[in-house]
Amino acid sequence: MAIYNPSNQLLQIDTGSASTYLFNPTLGLGAITAYSGLGETQVLGQRYVAVTNATASNPDGSPAIYILVKYLSTSATTTANLTTAAAPAPVYWTDNTFTTVTGITTEGIGGTTLGLNFPAGFMLVNTTTGVGIAGTPLTASLLLGSYILIQVAGYLKGAYMSSSSNAAIGAWIMPVAGTFSSQFVTSSSTAPTYQPFGRQLTALSSGLCDVLVSCDII
Repeated sequence: MAIYNPSNQLLQIDTGSASTYLFNPTLGLGAITAYSGLGETQVLGQRYVAVTNATASNPDGSPAIYILVKYLSTSATTTANLTTAAAPAPVYWTDNTFTTVTGITTEGIGGTTLGLNFPAGFMLVNTTTGVGIAGTPLTASLLLGSYILIQVAGYLKGAYMSSSSNAAIGAWIMPVAGTFSSQFVTSSSTAPTYQPFGRQLTALSSGLCDVLVSCDII
């Protein structure tokens, strides 16, 4: 069942889950026929204010904000990169439209090390959840040029961390050179050098931790 944003009926998550939503207009993949001409005519940059982490003990969940963006990398984002992450992963803004992202830091705004200044958020689609209602395997060729959702604020469960050094609850999660990469900076030791993705909420386990995301551009 599709989900509609109460404040903007154009932003429609056809699969019912932000972590499985992907639409590739070039390949024609991800479209649901019943919504053709409506759900798939979406405007990049639209926001979806959501509730996540709803449980029996927390039935109201926790707030989160998503943005519809295009994933477009000019270098080689490989399926192996996606498989290594296998969870929501850090991405960067590529230009000042703030509608296009990449997982490669050197392709961020300004390139090379300047790209580290412009974290976009966490790309939600991943190889563990797969794509669409059927859970189609996520590959690099499928991701390239696709419309996806990134999380820019709020509670995110089980995000991928490429480094374990300095991991501690409350640590800043910071940009670092690489592909879908991040690093921890303990909040008590030094001020963040770059705009952080957010703060570590839970202990790191198997390369994953919960995050209080806080890198919205607004």
